[in-house]
Amino acid sequence: MLRLLARSEVDTVAWDACVASSRQPIIYGYSWYLDAVTSGPAWRWVGLALTDETGSYRAVMPIPLRRKWGVWVVHQPLFCPFLDVFSSDETLDPAPFHEAAQQHYGYGSVLCLQSPLRSPPAFATIRPRTTHLLDLSMGYETLARRYNRDRRLNLRRAEGYGWSVTDSTDPEPLLALFRANHASRIEGGVGAWAYAILRQLILALQERGLASIQYAWFEDRVEAGALFVTEGNRIIYLFNAATETGRKGNARTLLIDRQLRANAGCRVANRPLLFDFESPQKKSIVNFYASFGATESEFTEVRWNRLPVGVKIGRRLLNLIRRAI
Repeated sequence: MLRLLARSEVDTVAWDACVASSRQPIIYGYSWYLDAVTSGPAWRWVGLALTDETGSYRAVMPIPLRRKWGVWVVHQPLFCPFLDVFSSDETLDPAPFHEAAQQHYGYGSVLCLQSPLRSPPAFATIRPRTTHLLDLSMGYETLARRYNRDRRLNLRRAEGYGWSVTDSTDPEPLLALFRANHASRIEGGVGAWAYAILRQLILALQERGLASIQYAWFEDRVEAGALFVTEGNRIIYLFNAATETGRKGNARTLLIDRQLRANAGCRVANRPLLFDFESPQKKSIVNFYASFGATESEFTEVRWNRLPVGVKIGRRLLNLIRRAI
């Protein structure tokens, strides 16, 4: 039986066990991770669960929600690039999960899925998106040879720049770097709620020993920082920021290279350890990540709109007003 569960109805232990034993486990699917990334105002998540006759979860699918125009719509949270139908059953058809999500919620502004849809609904808009992955099971010398010429040159420059790299448990310098050097470039700005979500997420990760924060210092000033998340067979480059000095001095190249150097040659449970750059769709950043020799890994973006006509008209009016202000 496929059931839609409110967060309060989710059996957390059973849910997380289902994600952990699935064919494609990913940290974004765990209940505690979902709790953190939907902890902001007007956010929540519900779950679809396929249960057997004993009530055990055979498969689960998280549905993240955001309140817009007075209704709950499906929307991918920050720091959670994609989700999936999680199950150990290789024969499971995920289509009923997607159909149920789109029947229960008339609007999906964006839902990103790790696995491709076998039979997307006619009313949904589908488009591919990509992240960049680097297989770390090879030795560092082999990895470094796959850097392109510019990356090798910039790494040499970074190594001669005089950086001091430190580990930290304090995310505040990283958030301050982002606020001062990146936030103004994001369309619509960055609300205080987004920083609060990131703080909550980092705390949840640190409680489980999964987060690593590193800072690059120059002349007693923090000029760059990065948050790396390690879970299962994946290291995720989840968040980063740098000043102009950090960018000119290639500090982030140095921080990434140190992670790759420290983990090169590793496998986890007979699987290669992967470094996930969590690529955005901005070409310059994608090119930067690809310069380390990373390869594209595709996932799927799904959008749909089955809202009542009155809500659709109201939404268009609100968008027009916002653009005019």
